[in-house]
Amino acid sequence: MHPLDPLTPTEIATVAALITGLNPENNIHFKNIVLIEPPKAELRKFLAAERNGSFLPPTPTRRASSLYYRRQTADLYLASVNLDMAKVEKVEKLDSKYHGQADMDEVIEVRDKCLSHPKVIERIKQYGLPNDMVVVCDTWPYGRDSEEMDKRLAQCYLYAKYQSHPGSNAYDNPLPFSPIIDYITKELVDIMELPIGADHGVNSDAKFQFHTPKEWHHDLQSEPKRADLKPLTVHQPLGASFTVDGHLVQWQKWRFRVGFNWREGMVIHDVTYDGRELFHRLSLSEMFVPYGDPRTPYSRKSVFDVGDIGAGVAANNLSLGCDCLGLIKYFSFNISDSQGRPVEKPNAICMHEIDDGIGWKHTDGATKEVSIVRSRVLVLQTIITVGNYEYIFMWHFDQAAALHYRIQATGILSTVPIARGVTVPWGVNVNEGVMAPYHQHVFSLRIDPALDGDRNTFIEEDSLAMPFDANNPVGVGYVTKRRAVMRSGYSEAQPNRVHKIINPSVINKVSGRPVAYTIHSPQKQMLLAHPQSWHGKRAKYALQPYWVTSYRDGELYAAGDYTYQSLPDDVPRAGAISGKGDLGMWAARGDRVDNEDIVVWHSISLTHNPRPEDYPVMPCETMTVSLKPSGFFEQNPALDVPQSTQRSNQSILYEEQQNKADCCGPKL
Repeated sequence: MHPLDPLTPTEIATVAALITGLNPENNIHFKNIVLIEPPKAELRKFLAAERNGSFLPPTPTRRASSLYYRRQTADLYLASVNLDMAKVEKVEKLDSKYHGQADMDEVIEVRDKCLSHPKVIERIKQYGLPNDMVVVCDTWPYGRDSEEMDKRLAQCYLYAKYQSHPGSNAYDNPLPFSPIIDYITKELVDIMELPIGADHGVNSDAKFQFHTPKEWHHDLQSEPKRADLKPLTVHQPLGASFTVDGHLVQWQKWRFRVGFNWREGMVIHDVTYDGRELFHRLSLSEMFVPYGDPRTPYSRKSVFDVGDIGAGVAANNLSLGCDCLGLIKYFSFNISDSQGRPVEKPNAICMHEIDDGIGWKHTDGATKEVSIVRSRVLVLQTIITVGNYEYIFMWHFDQAAALHYRIQATGILSTVPIARGVTVPWGVNVNEGVMAPYHQHVFSLRIDPALDGDRNTFIEEDSLAMPFDANNPVGVGYVTKRRAVMRSGYSEAQPNRVHKIINPSVINKVSGRPVAYTIHSPQKQMLLAHPQSWHGKRAKYALQPYWVTSYRDGELYAAGDYTYQSLPDDVPRAGAISGKGDLGMWAARGDRVDNEDIVVWHSISLTHNPRPEDYPVMPCETMTVSLKPSGFFEQNPALDVPQSTQRSNQSILYEEQQNKADCCGPKL
């Protein structure tokens, strides 16, 4: 087995059995079981030998970790297991300020406890719902509003949906009260009345008022479906251009490994192009979704979708012909449930090729000679459903040695109740009595570079206008100015700035400059919450678009290892044990990062001020980050892509297709 292969069902079961064996009362609630990737220094030697076809060093020891509770307690433990020896090597009881993520087994139990509690039933009855509606519960992390609060809680936002169809839109009927449930005891802590006016006041006498529903499900939409959309199919008669060996993928000079875990979901390892190293590891490190409604409890409303829930846990089973078009290769994986049993995540990643328009073209002005190639792209895609939202994450590998990380957000807005005739400046009404608050989605893309080796540097490159002088007599010249980030920290975005990763020890013979990859990413609004707010303290990575740190094993998650109701490790508290920290703390170390083994963290922000057009289901909002060679090669790396021809592409004229349809179609 390869050191980077995801855990197998047998390995997951082995870890669970070993940990259960140490706790004979059989009272373990497993939060996760995950592969511990080998130390980078050891792994890099193995990967280099594997790529070069040389003698392999000893395979790194295969280990897994498990986070678990003792049931009915807040005692949280982290265990390390040696899979090669089938032995538990270490068990650590964690500080009480840390909480495990929400898993689906306990979420379902909390929802059931909430909706069956007599006080909740009575409050629903007081609201006066009609008999043809049923109440559903969305469990959100409680968040944090003080340093002292240690209980692990669920904020339950309630909605009502019509029982006539399972796809009825619950978010069209938000209820004006919200129970709070203790995750450990499953007891009701409180029922909060929600503000429904333009201020912080509440009205516990509010009653249900009917409005015409807005539905997202095809069965329930009132408008007739479009009848003029013809089929569009993708056909590769000679098969795929990629090859797959287990989790190793090779395509068009690219070579990389596909990984997967409960938290990050899709991970890309050991990326090379034409035999040259580019990136050791690429992953979605975190995703923070804070809401901008200042009223309680919405002021706490936020979620770390990666750390609190897990991109792997939420991964969809991708459907052929719907989520993925063309000639598809699926990758399936396994995670664990609360009993420690393996749970398959079938078809969690799909891989296929797409046509992406023109790759390059030129027509000689004098001779009219033409060369043209179409751009072929390899797509790896995963889709996650996190409550109301769907996120599509894609890696696009192109033939010119660029990688593109593409994020799409869709699904349904998380709505709140609002009194008829009221509008607020922190949200937009999307139906009668239904408001969609402003919010942000801030993703952290973790980039572990290896451009021609481990020793890399992160630089800022600004385009600056030259002064009027003898060298610039008519005032049109401009130059670039580069600044290397010497110590760990952050870098701000500027309209005329690009960020590059370089290897200062490898000089491009043509440009005379260090080989580099540029991060192309539009400038975005960073976290709007105040840095000293709990949102700002818990998601420091979201305050700046670029960060660089020195590499250390185990530093994978921008907001820290434990995000659920997290109390950051740099917030002092009596009796608290100092932890591993988060990206803000790692950057503050001031480590040397010039010509070192570094990690670059890119915060990608979507400030979503909803529109009525985003409801009842949101058209995809798309963001793209590109990692492009910038002096890494001596010429266009896609020059050897074959000329595009009609013989190979077999396109058809519209008129020919129409004539064929007229000739062969049905006669009236």
